[in-house]
Formats: sequence, C-alpha cells, structure tokens
Amino acid sequence: MTSTPRRRCLGALAALLLTAATASCSSPADETTTLTFWGWAPGYAEAAAAYSADHPKVRVEFKSTDPGSKGGYDAMLQAIADGKGPCLVQVGYESLPAFAAAKAVTPVDTGAARVLYPESAWSQVTVEGDAYGMPVDVGPMALFYRRDVYQRYGMRPQSTWEEFARDADRLHRVAPRTTLTAFTPDDPWWFTALAAQAGAQWFATQAGKWQVDVAGAATVTTAQYWQGLVDRGLVSVRQGFSADLYKGLGDGTIGAFPAPVWFAALMEENAPGASGTWAVAPLPGWGKGNDPAVFDGGSATAVAAGCPKPAAAADFAAWLGTDRKALDILVAKAKIYPAAVATDTLPSLNAPSAYFGGQVIGDVFRQVGASGSTRWRWGPGVAATATSLTAELPKALKNRTPLSGPLRTAQDATVEAMRKQGVPLAGG
Repeated sequence: MTSTPRRRCLGALAALLLTAATASCSSPADETTTLTFWGWAPGYAEAAAAYSADHPKVRVEFKSTDPGSKGGYDAMLQAIADGKGPCLVQVGYESLPAFAAAKAVTPVDTGAARVLYPESAWSQVTVEGDAYGMPVDVGPMALFYRRDVYQRYGMRPQSTWEEFARDADRLHRVAPRTTLTAFTPDDPWWFTALAAQAGAQWFATQAGKWQVDVAGAATVTTAQYWQGLVDRGLVSVRQGFSADLYKGLGDGTIGAFPAPVWFAALMEENAPGASGTWAVAPLPGWGKGNDPAVFDGGSATAVAAGCPKPAAAADFAAWLGTDRKALDILVAKAKIYPAAVATDTLPSLNAPSAYFGGQVIGDVFRQVGASGSTRWRWGPGVAATATSLTAELPKALKNRTPLSGPLRTAQDATVEAMRKQGVPLAGG
C-alpha cells in the first residue's frame, strides 16, 4: 500500500512534471485552437470553461451527451466514424477497450505523466500495452455499515467474506427482520467488482488476440457465495439504486452494503434520515489482508481519432485529471474521487462527513485507490457481458437456479459480440 506521505511527495513531483508537459504541448502564440469535448458528467462544462479562461489561446467547448450506456457512446462512435466527431470524449473505463478496438480513440504518450497516477489507474486505461486516455476518477469500493446496527448486535466491520457470512447468519438468528446486506443482481458492475476482488480476470490478450473468461472459477466462487447467502435468507435481494434498497439502508433493516465511493452521495440524497448512523470500512477480503482492492466506476478523457489538434487535446486531458481547480469542480459537482496522486490534500477529500458521523471517509477510499489491483482489464465485449448479466442473474434467483448458468450465458454473449465486431479472438 502506498503511504499518504509518499503520495504527497509524488504529488509535488507530478505538479512539476505536469507544468513541463503542459508547456511542451502549448499551441504557438499566434494560433487559436478550439477543441470540442463530448461527455455527460456534471461539472465538466465548468471545468472546460476554467481551462479556457487560463489558456487564452485554447477554447474547449463541452457538449453534454446522454450517459454512455444510454446512447452517448453510440453517438460518439458514429460521429467519429463519420469524420464529424469531437476532439475529446469522456469514456468509462469499462468501455474504453471497445473504443480502442473501433479505432475511435488514439493512444496517449504517458511519458512524464506516468508518475501522476498510481499503476492501478493506468491499468484501467491500458489496452494491449497502450494507454488510450488520461484517468480522471476511480470508484474505489468499501463497506458501508451502520454503526448502530453493528453496535447493537456486537459486530465490527468484517475483515473477510467468511466472517461476513458468519455474522449474516448470526444476525438473522437474533433479528430475523434485519439482514446484514443486500444483493443487487441487476447491477452488473457491482457484481463485476466483487468477482474481480475474488481474482476473476474476464479479459486478457495474448499475441494480439483476446481471451474471454466470464465464467471462470473465481467468478463462479463469487456467484456461489452470494447465492448461498440468498438461498438461506441471510441477505435480501433488492433492485440496484431502487427506492426499496434505499428504504432498507435508511431504516436499518439492511446493516451494511459494499459500494463505491460515489454511492455516498446517493445515500445522502436517498436515505437522509439515516444521517449520522453510517460509517465506512475497508471491504472484506477473501484472505487475511492481502486481497486486491477493487473499483466500480470511473472514467478517462480520451483523444478521438481524427482530432486535428491531438497535442492540444492531450494537454487538456492531462490538465483535467490533475489540476486542483478542475478536480475541486468535479468533486463538488459530480462527487468523483480523483485518480491522480497529487490530490490527497484537496479539502473536499479531507473534510469530515456529517452523514457518516464525522468520519473522514476519504481516508478509507484513499487507501483503496493507492493499493488497487493492477490485474483487472476490461475488454471490447463488456457491454454484451453487462446486458446479459443484468437480464439473467435476476431471472436465475427468481427461478432458484444456479447462478453459474447466467455466467455461461454471459460468456457466450460476450464472445459472440466480439466476433461480430471483428475483434480477434484466441481459438478463432
């Protein structure tokens, strides 16, 4: 795990390197450059305006699109293919390999920027050895838990999933109307993060060909673990991001929930009556303290193919992910957790949270962000994976059939989607 002092030293070095990188990419004094930037997150327009104000010879025009999974990505890909696309695009880490496979984005030179981020962030944007964007934020996962429920029933934040299952059983025996947590089978990224923590690796490349392993042993182990808890009535099944889920989190009938950093804002908004009762702890692991930390969410700024000013676009992408003014805007507006190492001292990340009983929850997520796994890779067929899991996991739970079935279905759907895209696959 990278210590905070070391991250702050790296942050100082990063600031110097970023200054040098920015100077080398600046447009000539007699040239005015306009860059178009498509994305959907709150705060991006304000950040683009701040960059334009500080760089009189460069104007960044932000266009708000639908979120990527709701049509934004299709619009970006089509516009780029037609030669009418923007210079810059906001792309979630899970979708970046699909953009790279479609040759819709270009690799960036990490060079001096390498020290600006932990390797866990670079792993999110790397496809076959090349970085296809500058990281902006990450979604480190942790265990959200209710202090009052844990104290009432003599529990403490669990360090392993084995301990978590034991406490779920014990809690159910003494408080049948309360479950330790909820399982949200319709949220594929939540399940993906938990499988990744167990050691799953759904995508890999070898000799330029993709390998797919959605139904591998680690993923099956994850599915069996949660199915066992559901079948025994030790956890409740709730729809992700639903009023039903927030009601359980708000009234104490759900005692804990594994979730990413950005979920804190959703809890404050949707379960306001529980303010002061919640806290955050590291996610339980599969062993004694050496499990990889995992992420759910996050995006990069990528330079689109065909951009007439790629150097200027790359300069802005580097600035957006590391500039304190930009990140303060994005933290305030979009509740992101910055990926860059130089942001440890941002006031917004070090302030006590009233909702979480005065805890500085940024301290927990900072540990995850510094030590996150560098093994996980996304693949170009992951949209088909997510669609299949969203449909099949809830169906299997309803029919009381093994969750291994949906995993095999998702595996086949992913391979078929990649084949249709013309993505080279190992084994033909």
